Amino acid sequence: MKTCGTDAKKPYIGCNQTTIHMTMNELSDEAKIIRDLANANLGLLTGRCQTKELVQDYYLGIIRRQAIVFNDLSLILKNRNPEYITSPYMLLRGLMDDFLHLIYLELHYNREEEIIKINAKAIKENFSALKGITESNHNYFNGQLPYYLNNTSFEALKIKFAEKAENAKYFDDVAQFKFKKFQTFTDMVGTIAHSREVGIFTDRAFFLWKLFSDFIHFSNFTFDVELSNNPNNVNFIVEAFQYSYNSLYLAFKYFERSLDLVFIEDEHLTLKHEILYKC
Repeated sequence: MKTCGTDAKKPYIGCNQTTIHMTMNELSDEAKIIRDLANANLGLLTGRCQTKELVQDYYLGIIRRQAIVFNDLSLILKNRNPEYITSPYMLLRGLMDDFLHLIYLELHYNREEEIIKINAKAIKENFSALKGITESNHNYFNGQLPYYLNNTSFEALKIKFAEKAENAKYFDDVAQFKFKKFQTFTDMVGTIAHSREVGIFTDRAFFLWKLFSDFIHFSNFTFDVELSNNPNNVNFIVEAFQYSYNSLYLAFKYFERSLDLVFIEDEHLTLKHEILYKC
């Protein structure tokens, strides 16, 4: 395994916010470059991921998600008024989430177990949501509302899920339908520690995650930010692109290790953003 470390030949984007000058159309063009890069690396995996495997599919899904979201970003940024930041911020919030999970996993000694916990948390939340609408069905419709579960069908769904051998890994206690726990997102970010450089760009990415998260739920704060026409509003999009480029690299590391493939880099993106964490 290669020695892990950071490549700090250039400062990360956040160090010099005021020097960034990109129009929305330029951002649209760069989104296309990142989309095409994601698709190029997906092309290397054609015919190689035929079986369903948890860890493989986690990293494969991240790369595919980058391709899809950056295609959408390329479309919504084209000819866009720079004040209209809500839509790109909402999309980029999810990609900042991906980056921070990826860097956490890269530095963890047991990536597979952590991915199991991440999925267990998602499954638990899904069942909690189903329980909520089941209770609503009984509270307001005597359990008779079509297309909503009732107590009987909800319990049957839980049993069916728990009985599948492939799902045993998600449970701490199958009999009690108790799932493994994954730490909160904030706690996870707080555990990411490797070097000064890792700490800096983790803090920056977490800042962006929090900023973009504000736009998920409308408030007067986000309304005022969008109307401010502050050039940093666009700069934050530029900076987020840097972390997303690095997400592609970090996700593809799994396939470099497991399939002996080599990540396709893009000269323009590498020159502009570089790889923040090499391993």
